[in-house]
Order: sequence, then C-alpha cells, then structure tokens
Amino acid sequence: MTSRQPTADQFRAFRDDPHDGPVAQVNLLKFRPHAEYPETAREHGDGSTGYEAYARYADLFEEMMKDVGGQCIFRGDGERSFIGEGDWDMVWINWFPNRQAFIATLNHDNYQEAHRHREAGLDHQELIVTRPLTPG
Repeated sequence: MTSRQPTADQFRAFRDDPHDGPVAQVNLLKFRPHAEYPETAREHGDGSTGYEAYARYADLFEEMMKDVGGQCIFRGDGERSFIGEGDWDMVWINWFPNRQAFIATLNHDNYQEAHRHREAGLDHQELIVTRPLTPG
C-alpha cells in the first residue's frame, strides 16, 4: 500500500507513545515524475519535477526543524537497493529531541506553505520512527 500521510491511528500511536526522548525519522521517498500543483498555484505548469517540488518542501521543513530543536542528519538520493525490492528516490533522516518537537513542526506558522510543495512532489513514502538504542 502506498501512502503520503499517516492514518489517524498511526498519528495517535506516535503522539501517545510514552517514550519521551529523542526520535529519528527515516523517510523513504518516491517522487512524482512531474510536480502536480493545483491550477491556482504559481508553480502550476512551470515544468518542475516531483523531486524539485519536494526539495522546496525539504528546505523549508529543515528551517522549521531548527526552530523546535530538530535537525536533518542525512538527506541523500537513492542509488539502488542492495537488499530487497525498494525503489526509493531519496532517503531523508531527521532527528528531534522528542515527539512533541516533531508535532510542533506540523503546527509551525510556515508549515502549510511548505506542505503544498510536499503534496505536489511526493508520490508515496515510508516513514519509520526510531529511537536511540543508547541514552543521549
């Protein structure tokens, strides 16, 4: 099944998890061949690829992460799958001091402006929430 958003149950499970320490989110991303902006968007029909649209989102999101104490720890193009069948265009790993910091990015004043680029560029993704094996 392909997804672009968490289900309500997935979001609640993330939000209500008792682990209150750092989390890193591993994003496996697949982009649309061409960005799909609404007709009312200034970018509509500008020839942007899904990759380019999503990069706009990622750049804005990384600025919002800084405001809540988070940071990008890796963003790279998918080269090939060595094990498994995945066909991902990008891997993006973000670190947050806690779950509430991530949720704060979704409520950031600039999130909706950024999110429109995400929707235009992203075909589907997997997002894996991780926590450190060691304290810190």
